[in-house]
Amino acid sequence: MNHVPTPAGRHTPATAPRTRTSRLAVIAICGATVLLVVLGLFLWTPQRSTVASFPQAAEVTYADGGTHYVVLQRVRAPIAALGLGGDGTSALDHYEIVIGRDPGAGYGHPIRIEAGGADPTQLTVLWTSDGVWLDYPTGHRLFVPAKSFTGGR
Repeated sequence: MNHVPTPAGRHTPATAPRTRTSRLAVIAICGATVLLVVLGLFLWTPQRSTVASFPQAAEVTYADGGTHYVVLQRVRAPIAALGLGGDGTSALDHYEIVIGRDPGAGYGHPIRIEAGGADPTQLTVLWTSDGVWLDYPTGHRLFVPAKSFTGGR
């Protein structure tokens, strides 16, 4: 069989499908990688939802003159539904308190809640001139001094 050279830049019928297949494989791999990254970010990025908000008592004032809030949030990453943490105290699914001047809890003093089996939604808040008390029906109490949440943005 005689082989005739092809002009430069042109493919023979035998090499054209291989080039097309290579391009499709690269595109498929890139697409799958982007999809996995986006899916991974969605599954692992915690979603925050406000459970309760407690504004500062009107009779209590602080040196910065602002109104402060205790905001209870549930922090849950979608992947927590798989139950990988086992005991339910996973970083993927927990409660957090944010104390500060932002009623939306975008900025402030964060505190992760570990109340020994107490329901975090049964929180009672007592504002004092020295700080704020967080109380649970189980008797657990947490005091946060005013210097920890005043003077912020």
